[in-house]
Amino acid sequence: MQYQSFPGVKGGSRSSEKLTALRLPSFAGKRFLDVGCNEGFFCGYAAFDGAEKVVGIDKSGTAVARARQRFPACEFLQQSWEKLPQGPFDVITLLSALHYADDQPALVDRLMERLADDGLLVLEVSIAPNPEDEWIRVERSIDERLFPTRRKLGSILSDYAWKIIGHSVNQAGDPLQRYVVHVRKMKPYAYLLMGTPGSGKSTISRRLFKAAKVPVVSGDRIYLQVSQGKHEVSEGLRETVSEEFTTASIDKLTQRLFAGGFVDEVVALWGKQAGYRDFVLDSFVPPEHRSSVKEALVALGYYPVDITVDNMGKLVPSREAASRAAKYEQYLQDHAPDENERHIAISKMMDKRLAPHIRWHLDSPVEGQWIVDEQVLKVAGWVVGLGEYQQPLQIYIKTPKDYRLYTPEKQRKDVLNAVFGSADEAPEFWQQHPCGFSFTIDVGLLAEGFEIGAVLNEREIPFANVKMALAAGGRKPGLGERFIKRLSGSS
Repeated sequence: MQYQSFPGVKGGSRSSEKLTALRLPSFAGKRFLDVGCNEGFFCGYAAFDGAEKVVGIDKSGTAVARARQRFPACEFLQQSWEKLPQGPFDVITLLSALHYADDQPALVDRLMERLADDGLLVLEVSIAPNPEDEWIRVERSIDERLFPTRRKLGSILSDYAWKIIGHSVNQAGDPLQRYVVHVRKMKPYAYLLMGTPGSGKSTISRRLFKAAKVPVVSGDRIYLQVSQGKHEVSEGLRETVSEEFTTASIDKLTQRLFAGGFVDEVVALWGKQAGYRDFVLDSFVPPEHRSSVKEALVALGYYPVDITVDNMGKLVPSREAASRAAKYEQYLQDHAPDENERHIAISKMMDKRLAPHIRWHLDSPVEGQWIVDEQVLKVAGWVVGLGEYQQPLQIYIKTPKDYRLYTPEKQRKDVLNAVFGSADEAPEFWQQHPCGFSFTIDVGLLAEGFEIGAVLNEREIPFANVKMALAAGGRKPGLGERFIKRLSGSS
């Protein structure tokens, strides 16, 4: 029986109509395999459309002989699908033949193994109308065969990216509707949030992807790590990041990196950080470079999904913010407090030779802090010893008449991140021992002043002297006072 149709040869299959229904991609420069090729209608089309390599296989010797005669530029093999040609192939077709396989899911898997990473498997299958995930035995005019339900088809293809494209062309006597299904290999997704700083990228990534446990790759954090000497990158990339990186100038750094030709290297670093699995990118990318980022991700094997938004509130430019801050700072200096205002003065005392070995910071009190009606003074901060100074310690407060010891009790992950780059990379000692302290003392101790420092191995290491001071200079009238004076006519 003649199956495929050609001009002047009528077959049971309306081949030209089926060609339209299959929605095949361009074959220019591609490699094509038709499994169950019959007389080679679709192989001939692939060659006609510019395919680089065309292979058809069929068990029928007669069909293969006719195919070779019709399309001598194509390769035809008389064999079953139990022995598939070596791939990879960019396009593979299996048309109205899956139901003949003893193990239909296994055949699909073998075909997908022969498919190129960016390839397309085109199936023509009949689907049984049943809501369950099961095979339905269907009686045909020549035999009985098992056909999948819609849910069963989904189970067979669950490891792949697939879509039912639409109806195919039925033949006379078909008991079920035929469908065209396109199947591709699953790729990791890169969800791209590339908007300007302050456009809501981090919030979107938290709300949309935290529950799904999709990792977020932060461009800002990676730039920080590169500036700290982490990650294997080119010298050019490291030098550029080290020169430019500040948390307030990420946009300028990114502009310079991408304009300098580092797009592919930066994108490769993102993919490596994500383990070449699904990830969310939270990183500003200049609009003119976003297409290049997508192309680089495709080259890495990703399926980029751009969900960038730029329609939310944007950050004030750093230069404008700095200008505003400078003007306000000048205003504060021009209207200093009067000389009776009490404030705190702090004089650092630690031996400079110990600076590489002991890191400390006084969060409270701070230089210039006003003292008004407080009865107690909060003292808080942190101390981290390095090398031989990496040991338990206490904080002391010493006045001419008093001496007190306090034990650090606060874990400070923020401190470990700042000192060691990451709390997870901090020495085990500081992951297990708290470095932060916080306590209160009588504000009256400021009258004579007190010394604060650390005790290590019964040795006192002074940090600073803290005492009360009076503001220097008189206070100029504020804007409100000057406005009132102008209204009253006084000067």
